[in-house]
Amino acid sequence: MNERISLALLLPLRFLVAAILLLEGYQKFMGGWLHGDALLKTTQTWLDANRAYPFFLPVLRSAHTHPKIFSSLITTGELFVGLCLGLGFVTRLASFLGVLLLGSIAAASGQALTPPGNALVIAAILLTFVFAPPGRVLGVDHAMRARLPRWMA
Repeated sequence: MNERISLALLLPLRFLVAAILLLEGYQKFMGGWLHGDALLKTTQTWLDANRAYPFFLPVLRSAHTHPKIFSSLITTGELFVGLCLGLGFVTRLASFLGVLLLGSIAAASGQALTPPGNALVIAAILLTFVFAPPGRVLGVDHAMRARLPRWMA
């Protein structure tokens, strides 16, 4: 089986993850997350419930101390990764950044593989995209393949 056919099988999953991230980022953008108040409440809930994984507690405390910075990073990160996946542009790099973003959210909120929460599952899908970049099919990565380094496209 050639590479384009096997990567084409990931195309619906790429579009689904892009739609989820764009929707989440848009909701955060419209919901005032750039001001930091929503993240402050969320991190306070996680800290009060002692939900975070112990190794990630210092980062959660830092996000709670600086909610405006972290909420801006989360909102723009979700929008950036979703847009890049939707267009198929630098899918490897965007997927790697998405793994970091969603893995951090999962670790801070104490998510496991059981519901509620889908951050860990989407992070696992994005990790697959790091090793098998679906942007090479119906994406900008295919057109830019000769100009971009292999680790990026």
